[in-house]
Amino acid sequence: MRAVSSLFAVTALAIPLVAASPTRAAALDPPTLQAVAADRISATLLVRAGDSGAPGGFAISYMRADQYRVSGGWPGESQQSSAFAQVVDCTFAGVPTLDVTPGVPNFCLEPGQAIEVVIGKLFDETGLSTTDSDELPEGTEYAFRARAAATLDGEQSPYSETVAATTTARSFTDCTVTQGFWKEHPDNWSRVASIRLGSVVYSRQQLQTILTTPARGNGLISLAHQLIAAKLNQLLGAIPPADVLTAMQQADNLIGALVVPPVGAGSLRPSLVRDVRHVLDAFNCGRRGPAHCPSSLDPVPAASETWGRVKIRYR
Repeated sequence: MRAVSSLFAVTALAIPLVAASPTRAAALDPPTLQAVAADRISATLLVRAGDSGAPGGFAISYMRADQYRVSGGWPGESQQSSAFAQVVDCTFAGVPTLDVTPGVPNFCLEPGQAIEVVIGKLFDETGLSTTDSDELPEGTEYAFRARAAATLDGEQSPYSETVAATTTARSFTDCTVTQGFWKEHPDNWSRVASIRLGSVVYSRQQLQTILTTPARGNGLISLAHQLIAAKLNQLLGAIPPADVLTAMQQADNLIGALVVPPVGAGSLRPSLVRDVRHVLDAFNCGRRGPAHCPSSLDPVPAASETWGRVKIRYR
């Protein structure tokens, strides 16, 4: 299999701005927002608190950039606002355990403090609420804005300026897909009877149940999500590079005899699995090893020769 590198595309601002016009004075200063990275299913944003900080956390809204343009801005800010514009609202006020910024313990920010959030990978994250925790579609430009959340003794801030980021498109055939794909397309792995996680063998039905269970701060579940996807991608025919193979073995060692919820009641600290989970996530997202699968490709299990080799390894 030919290994190719995945590229990400990020634009600092690719859409016309509509300035926020608060109707009353706000007690908090708006944060600044920067798009720092993107892959095929997510966009990473850097939120930096203003001079007053964000003591109650912050909120991020996002929508497709084409809807933003057609609407003439954010719904409610323009007479041209479209009834078809779909805005996703996310509130960050607790403690993250999945994607952690070193030195920043929670989403309640001190003045000038900054934290990264990964929109499109919120399903397993903690400390937030959102109207949509699904992965972002590939090859799609989004508009984002942020504001400091209201506190008991102060109002929420005005919104930040609007920034844009674009998820990358898929264009290769030797490829991988994400945990979200496997979760939403169980028919694509109907030939998989079972997979071993650690020393425990799980049926296909049990694996599907695990994939649809949010981690909620349990590192065992978030690690299992990425390991299931990585092993399914290998069954598909993707060839993991050496560091990914090492991470897969490390994941199995970390899981050991623990039984993953909701099948069992095992748990691991998120900090214990974070580095291994990030390597597996990079593989499944096409940033390490083979590229991500084209959207037109319906993955099927690998040819019988590869299937047999991997089945012996993992069952």
